[in-house]
Amino acid sequence: MKPEKINLQEFRNEYNIPAANIRAICKELGLSIIRDGTEQYIVGENPYNVSNEYYLKHAVMEFRRTMYVNNTKAGNFFEYKIDIPGGVGYVGVSSFDKDTIEPTTPSIKQKPNKPSKSVLVPVDRGAELMLRKQSAPPAAPVGTDALQVLVAALTEAQRASQAPDTLYPQKTLLEAEQQGFLITTEQLGRLLGMSKGTISSKKSGFIKLGFQYEKIKEGSSILWKVKRY
Repeated sequence: MKPEKINLQEFRNEYNIPAANIRAICKELGLSIIRDGTEQYIVGENPYNVSNEYYLKHAVMEFRRTMYVNNTKAGNFFEYKIDIPGGVGYVGVSSFDKDTIEPTTPSIKQKPNKPSKSVLVPVDRGAELMLRKQSAPPAAPVGTDALQVLVAALTEAQRASQAPDTLYPQKTLLEAEQQGFLITTEQLGRLLGMSKGTISSKKSGFIKLGFQYEKIKEGSSILWKVKRY
């Protein structure tokens, strides 16, 4: 039986995944990308007796919601048998449409550019370094709990895409106060919708969004202490 080959460009077109991300995911899963003429293919074997197409689809779905592929690597697939009239059906990644799960950030889901006909393989290590540098969280449990995690992720994704958190600045400022965080001028500017220069010109003790901001000198830098007003 010939090893399974997946056309890289066709897979990217189907799932709208950037080249950097799919290369990083393949590396994490132990799959390789090879060139045959002007086309590139994903090849390799996985230890779970599933097709590489399914293996990659599961990884893409997980990566879009968590930025990790830990469950995929562990073989904790979101796939469950259910009794239906006339037999047994399945609910999980295999039955999900490719657009079902929205990404945590728009940059990890985008329409690929037209493929280059060059025989040179581009090097893009951004997503790979991101996966390598972040500490890996524990894999989700298998079974009912894992299904609940998946359903919750889908629900949260839909809710987040439809209703942005308009109180995000206040919540972040409240957390900074409660945790005793000192924040930079640039961070405070982003939260208050002001430029860095405008924040720098403010006097210590100015008030905005129900909080008071006190200048704290740390070496040659200026930080801000947040307090509810």
